[in-house]
Amino acid sequence: MQVIQKELNSVGQLNFAVAVSNADENGTSQMSEQISKVIADPATCTIRYHWWESIQGNVVDDDDVSISLHDVLGVSTMSAEESWKKEAEKEGATPDELKVYYEKFDPPMFIVAVRMTGDDGEAFSFTDEKQASRVGQAVVQAVLLCGGKNQPF
Repeated sequence: MQVIQKELNSVGQLNFAVAVSNADENGTSQMSEQISKVIADPATCTIRYHWWESIQGNVVDDDDVSISLHDVLGVSTMSAEESWKKEAEKEGATPDELKVYYEKFDPPMFIVAVRMTGDDGEAFSFTDEKQASRVGQAVVQAVLLCGGKNQPF
């Protein structure tokens, strides 16, 4: 839990561009996001943090979040593009649609996705793939110690 808290608090604000191409839109959005005030509490098996996100300079999220590791069904570390593709497939995109629709992140981003009960989930973003992998492994270990699950996505 200390690794999770230390690593997530060290990420700072991430600034990146997302190029989108699909049937509804083509273009690039400037994004910023930050996780701060992370507290990973082994006694309660929770990770609490503040989540802030802006798109094109407009704040779209500014919330306190709490994850109960007891409720986790799976943890996966992947590129942001792979995460987007999995989400699009889940929403019904066909293989042919996925050939022409895309999201490209600059700089490349990596996600630790945490799937929860009730189809909810959370994700931690990184620009450093090794750091994402380290945090992903630490989250898996914490989930298993807290009685959650790590089933494949």
